[in-house]
Amino acid sequence: MNIQEYWHDIDSRLEQLLENGFVKLPSLKEFDLDFVASDISDEMGSLTFKELGSHHKNFIQDLSIDKYLTPKLHNIAKNLFSYKGDISNQYHVARKVEPGNSKEMFRAHFDSHLFTMVLPLKIPETEQDGTAGDLIYFPYARKVPTNEISNFIGKAYYKRFASKDGMEKFSSNHQKRIDNFKDYQPLLFVGNTTLHTNFPVSTGCSSYRLTLLAHFFDPSPKYGVGGLLRLLRNR
Repeated sequence: MNIQEYWHDIDSRLEQLLENGFVKLPSLKEFDLDFVASDISDEMGSLTFKELGSHHKNFIQDLSIDKYLTPKLHNIAKNLFSYKGDISNQYHVARKVEPGNSKEMFRAHFDSHLFTMVLPLKIPETEQDGTAGDLIYFPYARKVPTNEISNFIGKAYYKRFASKDGMEKFSSNHQKRIDNFKDYQPLLFVGNTTLHTNFPVSTGCSSYRLTLLAHFFDPSPKYGVGGLLRLLRNR
């Protein structure tokens, strides 16, 4: 695939990102995703999360994200979100959820980073009435936090919705979106204002679910809320 062609309309897509709080990118179906997913899965073993393994890093480089996307996001972050940090402030993690995993569902949260991209690599088929870990998200569910204290208070407040019942309650007066990623189109959204969570990966699913999560630019201090949560996750 001509990688330059993949990113040819990224400017107009980023306009949609700012207008709507999210945007879909072109499908990754042209890539050999089965091969990529298998390599990354083998590297992860039984882990649910793994930060930037070698095969993960190779795929990110093959997509030329740091050439075509990251500098543009960095400019937006500086000009519109008063971000003063470095372009290298990124967090890339692979997320693999096995069928029947009861922990990785309805864990509603905001990201600490300004932008989040979900890259679907393996989306399982489901049995009737089953779910494959579809993403539930609410763009612009809150305003951009003005400081670390408001960020912490906001995260704590919205934890009340981190359950199936909580999501249904929140959906009653907020616009809910659901993406099953069967189209294999990555989703890019404003991470620290988008409340998001996942449906379960049902026991009857045909395989694990594998996505790559790319987080760009955490405006919080190094040992702010986001940094501490990532530190705990990687222990």
